[in-house]
Amino acid sequence: MVQGQPTNKKVQTPGQSSQQAASTWTILSAQVEAFIEAWESAAQPPNLREFLARDEPAAHRLTLIELVKVDLEYRWRRKTPRLLEDYFGEFPELAERPPPDLVYEEYHIRAAAGDAVAMEEYARRFPGCARELARLLGLHAANVSTAMIGPRSALALAEVQPGEQLDDFDLLTQLGKGAFASVFLARQKSMQRLVALKVSADRSQEPQTLAQFDHEHIVRVYDQRLLPDRGLRLLYMQYVAGGTLQAVVESVRRTPESERTGQALFEAVDDSLVQRGESRPSDAPLRERFAEAPWAEVVCWLGARLARALDYAHRHGVLHRDIKPANVLVSADGSPKLADFNISFSSKLAGASPAAYFGGSLAYMSPEQLEAGNPAHERLPESLDGRSDLYSLGVLLWELLTGTRPFPDIEAIGNWPELLSEMVTRRQAGIDRASLAQASRRWPPGLERILAKCLDSDRERRFASGAELARSLELCLKPAAQRLLAPPARNWRRVARRFPTVGIVVAAILPNALAAVFNYFYNSLEIVEHLDRARDVFWTTQIVINSIAFPLGLGLALALSRPVTRAVGDAPRIATMTAIELQKLRQRCLRLGHFAAWISIALWLAAAPAYPMAIRLGVGSVPASAYLHFVASLALCGLIAGAYPFLGISCLSVCSFYPALVRMETMTREDFQALGRLGRASWLYLLLAASVPMLSVAILSLVGSKAHFALAILASGGVAGLATAFLLFRMLHADLAALAALAAPPGDPAESGTDSFRIGSR
Repeated sequence: MVQGQPTNKKVQTPGQSSQQAASTWTILSAQVEAFIEAWESAAQPPNLREFLARDEPAAHRLTLIELVKVDLEYRWRRKTPRLLEDYFGEFPELAERPPPDLVYEEYHIRAAAGDAVAMEEYARRFPGCARELARLLGLHAANVSTAMIGPRSALALAEVQPGEQLDDFDLLTQLGKGAFASVFLARQKSMQRLVALKVSADRSQEPQTLAQFDHEHIVRVYDQRLLPDRGLRLLYMQYVAGGTLQAVVESVRRTPESERTGQALFEAVDDSLVQRGESRPSDAPLRERFAEAPWAEVVCWLGARLARALDYAHRHGVLHRDIKPANVLVSADGSPKLADFNISFSSKLAGASPAAYFGGSLAYMSPEQLEAGNPAHERLPESLDGRSDLYSLGVLLWELLTGTRPFPDIEAIGNWPELLSEMVTRRQAGIDRASLAQASRRWPPGLERILAKCLDSDRERRFASGAELARSLELCLKPAAQRLLAPPARNWRRVARRFPTVGIVVAAILPNALAAVFNYFYNSLEIVEHLDRARDVFWTTQIVINSIAFPLGLGLALALSRPVTRAVGDAPRIATMTAIELQKLRQRCLRLGHFAAWISIALWLAAAPAYPMAIRLGVGSVPASAYLHFVASLALCGLIAGAYPFLGISCLSVCSFYPALVRMETMTREDFQALGRLGRASWLYLLLAASVPMLSVAILSLVGSKAHFALAILASGGVAGLATAFLLFRMLHADLAALAALAAPPGDPAESGTDSFRIGSR
């Protein structure tokens, strides 16, 4: 059997994996800490074998590697040096292929002790590790330790206890403790404020850049201080009282799927507040909004806020690299806040062992981050970008939704490079679609697709930015907008996208044709029957004018709408368009109703004097009253024929065409404003549709019309038309509001999708 490879790797089910991984991590850290204490207290070197985890195969080899690192450091520091070959004789399982991080650690310890070390020696002693060792030494200085817990860090942290004064801070109570750091609630004396103080070992690394972020969903880091005499680093930050999302995950696991609501979030928050002696906030709008909301909606809301926080950080040039529930704090009102920015680990980034993340961060890492953390892989940490954080956020959201993680943990028996490679292979195989379909039964439409996109092993197919992911998650909270962007297969909106030109033709022609029929019968009864030889001339004039006006108007309408109708049915083409191209198409889409109205009114007004002039040429003379009737009737018909095509085509454009041109990341304030302008303009056209038929009856009666039957038809048709116009208006405004919620600037009332926003309302 080849040593150095994980043997008997076992894939655990998601429900078991997190507990078993945490158990392995607990055993590993406990054994290493006990070994350090034994070294400090005993006169003779302790027996390393006594500190191995014999009853836990998953922890045995990992613990052995970390114990050897600690033992090497103590022996070289106390002038009783050993080399790795001395351990290989005692533990032959390490000999055949020594772990690269263990070989590097010997190099590092010898260099720190002043011993002469050279790469040539290590290439000769460990030819199988030469490549990995060269890469590790090329990526960070040899004075950086890979030990999970060093003697100095363990002892220095153990001395820090509540009640102590540490620099400018009074430590009040311990909020959390790990092998590498402790977090205290502290009072900063100089500023007279409560802070969360993270105390960790100063491992002689370069001080990290602390971005002074100002974002409501990022924990504000105030500053850091170093205590060289104690080997400690103090990081003090905003105190957040509601615990972490890890407690929320545990609450979700305890709750049956059918009973999960927003209460799971607030129960975890309240437990944390009670433990810290704090009370629930009296004014908490989020509690009222989400306490009884479906759990999936609450997770979408949390995820959107975290995605926006990541987008803010990425735009400032900072990656998080350690997204997990324990690194998301929750305020007393339930609002999430990202913590621990840019302090995460990769073996190539910070020089610490991957053990630090076993059962924790490794489970949330993207494939490329696992590769960057693997000394046996050629991927460089500089190749990571924000899409890696979005992958980790996808894992976190899956765990929040289901109580389990999407990829089962592997029982680690072997070395870290092989374990990391196996984890990458699991991720590259993709998520189990059957599990996804089963889990997503209670999710809002679209959430399944969002998580699948987050967890795609190819980062080129993931969301390009946190803002894009946030918009998609927010869309899950807006079912009206969701129905617009992804209508069912047999919905009229999707059918209209397949035949956009047909829709434009019908919406433009039908109102004008009905107006033309009324115009013919009205003027026949009112004028033509009273003029000698006028009927044939009128009929010929009707045919000529309509033969010119209808094709001309329809041609203009189709030409102006052509860019939109060509695009809406071609999804692959839309996917390749730039943001500017899409915005131009959306702007034109919102003007199609205006185009149809203006063309209709212009042609009707042009025809108004053409009729009496043509009849005069045919019969010799036309009374002045005939001119008045023709101009009045055609002008009024034009207004009617303008209002209805506007409402019909605008409704078709907004409800069907426009959503096909929406890519979430391309929606801007300009889109929001354009939607608002259309909403306001629609009130004018509704007023025309409501008033012009009745106004026409009144005007035509005042000018002495005797065509009472035609006027009755106009009046009754106006009532029916008004009902139709009002239905179109209602549909148009509902969909305008849904779309405006997608384009609303952050903080605008429309963004929340609440009833307080009514686009175009007066």
